[in-house]
Amino acid sequence: MTRHIVAIGPLPPPLHGLSLATSAMAALLADGNTVILQNLSPPASGWRLWRHPAKCASVISACIRLLRERRHPEKACYLACDGGFGQFYTLLLVISSRLLAYPTYLHHHSFRYIDRRSIVMRSILALSGPGLTHIFLCEIMRDRFTDAYRRRLRSAVISNAALVPPQAETEVDRARPLTIGMLSNLSRAKGLETFITLFRQARAQGLPLHAILAGPAADGRDRATIDAAIREFAGALEYRGAVLGDDKANVYADIDVFIFPTIYVNEAQPLVIFETKASGNAVIAYDRGCIRRQLDETDLLVPATGEFVEMAIAWLSEIPPDDPRGQRRRRVRLEYEFRHAKARERVKSLMP
Repeated sequence: MTRHIVAIGPLPPPLHGLSLATSAMAALLADGNTVILQNLSPPASGWRLWRHPAKCASVISACIRLLRERRHPEKACYLACDGGFGQFYTLLLVISSRLLAYPTYLHHHSFRYIDRRSIVMRSILALSGPGLTHIFLCEIMRDRFTDAYRRRLRSAVISNAALVPPQAETEVDRARPLTIGMLSNLSRAKGLETFITLFRQARAQGLPLHAILAGPAADGRDRATIDAAIREFAGALEYRGAVLGDDKANVYADIDVFIFPTIYVNEAQPLVIFETKASGNAVIAYDRGCIRRQLDETDLLVPATGEFVEMAIAWLSEIPPDDPRGQRRRRVRLEYEFRHAKARERVKSLMP
């Protein structure tokens, strides 16, 4: 059956996890279906106070689009759920899709309203009706959401692995030192300062590490933190700035262990972890959201209240100088290929 899908959510730019996930999911849904995109991202430039009026205008435009497409016999609405103030817009869109009798698929990408129950999410659940299917990123997310709101739900579990294709195998330079890396919108919440502290203490303890940072700085203070680290480590730490395409792939190819000490309140199932696993890297990350389901025996999962720096240094210290990096990367990549294929099959079965 060919569906006529109105897909609503933020699209790049700006470039962040939710906009990337929405864009990639819409592309997957377009395989065998007709997809009409409605972008909710505010203008990339302009007066900051204009963002909410612009967002309101884009939500109204999406409601009008739902109205125009309502007569299609195989219509459906795909909706990316916002984790913050944008839940009010999600509520309006869910009400509109119900009034227009759309089978609606609400894709959750945040643990903010799971860790701390939201009145707006309660309203969404109360007003959505039986035509709403919830898409969760992992069983942990589904079960904790169900426990938090104590409601029986129609749901599907689709990992973000569906959105990240496997990467080509790359040769490992055995002569280079063990390299740790972090790629993100670099900020304190994402773990920027913890990464730098880890690198500093590891070097102080004699670990011959190299480090790579990549991604835009979130604000001026974070950029100053990066600049100070570049001066402090005098060539042992590279900062590659914002990266896309081949430049991003090169970052993952040039590191051995991806460090992700995120404490970001919305963190759910970071695309960057799947990207680095698709390239064959090991990961050290905090246990937040669905992250524990992204990692395997080649990785280190640090408890949410654990001492990240101390545990990471102890784990890195156990890696021998003659570690067979190429073999490990190949095994991790092959395992990720299987995970990716399984997640893609779940997308195909989402709208029968």
